[in-house]
Order: sequence, then structure tokens, then C-alpha cells
Amino acid sequence: MKKALVKVLLISAVMAVLTGVSQSAIYTYQPTPYDLGDLNHSYFYTWGLKLNLAPTEYIEEAVLTYKNIYDWAVEDGDMLYTHLLDSAVLGTLSGTDGVWDGDTNDMFAGQGVLVGTWSDPLGGVARNFDLVYSFSSLGLIDDLQNYIATNDDFGFGVDPDCHYRNSGVTFKVTTATAVPEPATLMLLGTGLLGLVASRKKLLL
Repeated sequence: MKKALVKVLLISAVMAVLTGVSQSAIYTYQPTPYDLGDLNHSYFYTWGLKLNLAPTEYIEEAVLTYKNIYDWAVEDGDMLYTHLLDSAVLGTLSGTDGVWDGDTNDMFAGQGVLVGTWSDPLGGVARNFDLVYSFSSLGLIDDLQNYIATNDDFGFGVDPDCHYRNSGVTFKVTTATAVPEPATLMLLGTGLLGLVASRKKLLL
């Protein structure tokens, strides 16, 4: 009976420690307007965000999604540019980019890091296609983590050199809590052994 009680105490203590180690969180953002103005070809857009991470919290994955996106017409040379910016005014802002004067350059060239470019191979009609950028697959997790650590804020620069209609833009960040170093785990283990030994003496 005494041994069984000691085992229960030990298992409970270990589970309590492990539960604290494996915590995770998900942060989801959507701009206003939710579709970034339907990404009109006459404008470029910035979308500024803020994220405060705990000292032991790190980013596992971040995903930017353009829901049900398509080019409104079938045209050659159309392009959607997306950049991750190290800083941006919170919320959404837009400005004219001179596309009607023949300026089809990336308005955010040389700023932040390029997330991706996309050109609709079909165009003209919605077909329930989602343009998804996985930061872990693109190798951009460290850039995002560094931007947040430096300023707390970050953002996106989007330049649609055509009219890219969509059903909404979202950005989802998944984080986890750092696992303690081996030395820390050893200290925890020593403490647990002391707890069990103390409890065992009381039972004798």
C-alpha cells in the first residue's frame, strides 16, 4: 500500500512537470477589410501586426493564406508579390502604385524578405483555390522570430499587379514553450526524489 502510494505521487509529479513543458498556443490574424480590398491592381497594401511572445515561447509554424484567390482576367505578366516586413504601421494601409502608367514592378522590392510571387495560370473565375505560404517550408521562421524579438511588430507588404479577388486573408502563428535544458530536468528530478523520500519517511 505504501509503495503504491509513493508511485502515485511520483507519477503525478512527473505529469505535472511534463504538462508545463508541452504547452502551445495559436494566434490567428485577419486584416480589415478581410480581403485586403480584394487586392485591387491600382494599389499596394501593408498589413501591420503585433505579437508578444513569452521568453520561453518560440514559433513552430506560421501560415499565410489567401482564400479562394483568382485573377479577375486571363492576362500575361500579372503577378502578386508578398513580402514579410520587419516593421509596419498596425492595421492596413494602401497606396497607389502607378500600374495604369505601366509600373508593374514590385513596390516592396528590397524590403524585408520575399514570401512569394504568384500568377494565376487560369484566371477569370473563382475555383476555390487557396494560395498557402508555409513559413517552415519556406525557411522563414527565423526571420519572423527575429522581427518579433526586435520590435514586437512585423507586417506584410502586398503588391497585386492585377486584380486578385479573394474570400479573405489570414495569418496563423503556432508556438510552443521551450523544453527545459537537461540540467534543469536533473534539478527537477532531484526535487522529485526528495519529495518521494520525504513522503516515504512519513509513511514508515
